Amino acid sequence: MNTGRGNSCSLLRVIYLGLWLGGLFLPVDAMAQQPPTPVPGYNPWAIANPYYQVQNPAPPVGPATDNRIQSGPQAYGVVPPWAYPVMPAPPPGYQAQYPASAQVSRPYVEIELDSTEAYVHQNLVMSIKVISTGNLKTVAAQLPDNEGVIIRQLGDITVGTRTRRGQREIVNTLYYQLTPIRSGRFELDSVRVTGTIDTASPYQADYDAITSRPVVLMVSDPEPGVLPWLPLHELELNARLSNDERIGEGEPLTLTVEQRAVGMSGTQLPSIEAQLQAPGHRLYREKSEYEGTISKDGKLVGTRRDRFTLVPQQGNRVDIPAIRVGWWNVDRQRKETAVLPGRLLNQRDLPPGQESDSASRVLSEVTESLAMWLFLLALTFLLGRFWTRLMPGLRHFRRWLWSHIVTLCQPLYRRMLPVLVRLSPQRNLPLIRRRVADTLPRSARLWFCVRGADEEQDADDWSQVLRFLVNRRLGLSAQLPMSELAEQIIQIHPGADANKIRLLLNELEAALFSGRPIQDFDSWKKAFKHQLRPRLYVPLRRKQRINRDRVLPSLNPG
Repeated sequence: MNTGRGNSCSLLRVIYLGLWLGGLFLPVDAMAQQPPTPVPGYNPWAIANPYYQVQNPAPPVGPATDNRIQSGPQAYGVVPPWAYPVMPAPPPGYQAQYPASAQVSRPYVEIELDSTEAYVHQNLVMSIKVISTGNLKTVAAQLPDNEGVIIRQLGDITVGTRTRRGQREIVNTLYYQLTPIRSGRFELDSVRVTGTIDTASPYQADYDAITSRPVVLMVSDPEPGVLPWLPLHELELNARLSNDERIGEGEPLTLTVEQRAVGMSGTQLPSIEAQLQAPGHRLYREKSEYEGTISKDGKLVGTRRDRFTLVPQQGNRVDIPAIRVGWWNVDRQRKETAVLPGRLLNQRDLPPGQESDSASRVLSEVTESLAMWLFLLALTFLLGRFWTRLMPGLRHFRRWLWSHIVTLCQPLYRRMLPVLVRLSPQRNLPLIRRRVADTLPRSARLWFCVRGADEEQDADDWSQVLRFLVNRRLGLSAQLPMSELAEQIIQIHPGADANKIRLLLNELEAALFSGRPIQDFDSWKKAFKHQLRPRLYVPLRRKQRINRDRVLPSLNPG
């Protein structure tokens, strides 16, 4: 009995030991604790390279104790500490790959120059256009270096858009001023533009663009004899006078003179202060303002404004001299002069005879104007008083007259229409006027030439206009000296006083070349016209003058 009990106890101990060892290596809920079969080739805790976009398959999915789906390392009941590794540094020389949204087309550069032929010190405008399909953060141009050309930037960069081949492009334009300082042939190197593209992403994209070919510039020497040397496309002078309500000795006046040039900045325009000096007033310069802009057609437009204070020193009279600025027209290849006429203010020291003449002239003008207005007022009153009675009859008469005119003239109008077209005054007026002017006597043509130059208020301008007209209408040379011109005028117009014509033209020559201005140029022109006015019996007067010149000498001279 004892042996059997001992054997049974030993057998039970062996069974308990086997169950304990089996429970240690195989839990009761083995299906719940056993992980699912992983996807072939998938490693849920593999280290990913952050600089490459690698597409991994989806992680495994396993059941949870609360009947919910779990994925990733949590599906295995434990999260290892190495499931989220530290990102390694990129290898040296590695360039990141940009996403598709950050990629834009490569910008390119276009260069424009308003002219490839210029003079020394002539300003040219160079436009550098950086064209892209996306926005640019920065734009920096590397300009060519040349000893014969000075380059400086004009203003800030401008941004615009355009459409080319159905695609919208953004144009960033930089303007530069090119000024040649010596003559010759210059080849400017290609322009390089660098910067950063605005990709709207954390990635930074740089660009580097260069022009395809260099710029060749031909520079000519300045025109000899043209001083000051101002090669421009256009030059205008304007003046404005203020505080001129009361003009008197010691009363200051403000004069503003503006120069506007196309092809040069305001700082390069000359000063005109020396030309405004005169003995009758004192001149003080207040300030000068300069401007330089780019016009819509890509031209450099400069403006200079000089403000002066004039203080009269001789009573109530201010004589502002004329201003002349010579410049070279690069478009027409010739020298031109911009003129601002002089001005005489508050002429109160005139002789008594001239004052009475001017007063009578003003009175006559006022009387004529008043009479005209009174006549118009009376006519208006009569028409208004009897208009209701006259209107029906006038309307009926107008219709009757117009219908009869149309009826009578319709056949004739059809036949005469081609002839009327040929005889149209608008078509033949220039020819008729030229034929009539050519058939007039030479003295009459000379009179019209003087009348044509009468509008000029400056002696130099008057003489130039007269020379041009007599050359065109009378065939006289425009380069004749004043003495020869006087003899030609005396021969053409025999009724004029020869000594008076010579004296007047000598005064004009002294004013032009000797610096002795004519005190009253209007009176001088009036006297000259009086000598050349049309006269009757000119042949008879010419015969009398010839006979007078041919008078026999005395019998006993001395």
